[in-house]
Amino acid sequence: MLNSSLAGKSSQPSWTRLNREQAHQVLNKLSGNRDAVVFSKESTEVSWRSLPFYTNYRLYRLINYATMPTFSMMYLSNGDEFLTVDGTAAPIYTVNEKDSIRLNEMNVIPYLDFFFTNVQGSEGDIFLIKDPRKMPFMDTLTETQQQSVIANFKPLKVSHDTAAHVYKVTGTLYYGGGLISATIVVTPDGKLAFQDQSLLLTGIHFPYSPHSQHWIEG
Repeated sequence: MLNSSLAGKSSQPSWTRLNREQAHQVLNKLSGNRDAVVFSKESTEVSWRSLPFYTNYRLYRLINYATMPTFSMMYLSNGDEFLTVDGTAAPIYTVNEKDSIRLNEMNVIPYLDFFFTNVQGSEGDIFLIKDPRKMPFMDTLTETQQQSVIANFKPLKVSHDTAAHVYKVTGTLYYGGGLISATIVVTPDGKLAFQDQSLLLTGIHFPYSPHSQHWIEG
């Protein structure tokens, strides 16, 4: 079993910015897509970061500085195929099949971070809380709410059910304006299911997405 202190050491990979020629190659490939979004070659920054659970696919970030505010999109790509990260689980599940996702006790939490950052729940953002004191926009809550968050927090625990061939992550999540204790079951192909959900605290609302300074921009 992996406890929260060890899980917290799974650092996020950094972004690698492509040079001008490499960025233009990416934009040329994207321009051939039927649903292509037009990005200015002169004003678009293209970066990528590795994902520890894939071998061939990376996460690409395109930021168009020609607009105010800036416009950005995310893609999953092996260098040839680019799948738009569209807020649904479909592109992630597609890559899970194409690249044979590799999950273990060290990368299952980064996978959940990645999944929740890029897939919205029916009631909004889902955020896996590792340390309540470092929770995004904690300072926007009242003193009473902050104390309640800390008091109700349950640290992350990761276990591998070898009989069922699944990973189980138990801990605290922010979802739909509240804190929830739950167990997330992750299958070998990266599918998720929730068990043992329990509402801990309601009435928590952040001014922006809790992911804005987390996986995407971190």
